[in-house]
Formats: sequence, C-alpha cells, structure tokens
Amino acid sequence: MNKLCLFLSLALGVSAVLAGPAFSETSEVGKQVLAAEKARTTALEHSDLAALDRIMADDVTYIHASGKTDNKKSYLDAIRSGQLHYISWQPKDLQVRVQGNAAVINGEYAVRVTDSRVQPKPFDINIFILTVYEHRAGRWQQIAWQSTRVVSTSK
Repeated sequence: MNKLCLFLSLALGVSAVLAGPAFSETSEVGKQVLAAEKARTTALEHSDLAALDRIMADDVTYIHASGKTDNKKSYLDAIRSGQLHYISWQPKDLQVRVQGNAAVINGEYAVRVTDSRVQPKPFDINIFILTVYEHRAGRWQQIAWQSTRVVSTSK
C-alpha cells in the first residue's frame, strides 16, 4: 500500500511540486516523452532488455492491472526468464502533461501478453494507464507505472 500511496502522491503532486512551464503532447517536449513511451512499448514487444534498462529508472515502481507490483529488477527478471512476454501494445488514447522535469502520461492500451505469474496462456487486456517519467541524465526515464483493467459496462 505504501508504494501505491507514493505513486499517487507523485502523480498528483507533479504540477504542484515542480516549477517551470507546462507542455502538452503537441509540444516538442511532449513529443519527446511520448517517443520514450513508444520506445518502451516497442522494447517490451521485442523483449529488448537493454533498451528497457535505459528507459526504466532504477527506482521505478511498476504496478500491473493484476495488482502485482514489480521493481525494475523483478520486472526485467520476469521478462528475461520468459515468465512475462508481451506480444503487442496498441495505444488507444494517450495524453501527456509535462511540468518541469516530470511528465505524466495517461490513457489506454490494448495489450496481448503471456504472464505465467497470472495465467499460463496468452491473453488480451485493455488497460487504463498512468505513468510518470522524469528527465534524468539527459533523457526521459519511467519512474512509475500503474494500470487498471478496463471493465466492460455492457451486460
């Protein structure tokens, strides 16, 4: 629960804590953040651990739609071992807000994944996401991720 509270505090407090101009996805800075996110999902589709190591901060908190929580090491280890294999990531709708050295992306993805930690067969999942990036050492790095399964309202 502490990690969730930390994540929410960080995500909600970005605007209040950091000084500097705000940028949207149409700005050059916003485009850089979305490019980092696209590079991350491409790396996930290809199990490119070197790229993921660069994009994900060492102190990243990663909360899956299943409720499973990973740190960078446990997440990359799951991909390395084959327990976690992403087949595709399709963005449905993403927005970015940049404030100073922090950026928040929210939106929706359609994901096809095999996660033997959850179930043995590949499955499709639509998720709402909230992810936070920070500009560190000259690049945008993911510092937090939270996804929630989209629940169908049709009966």
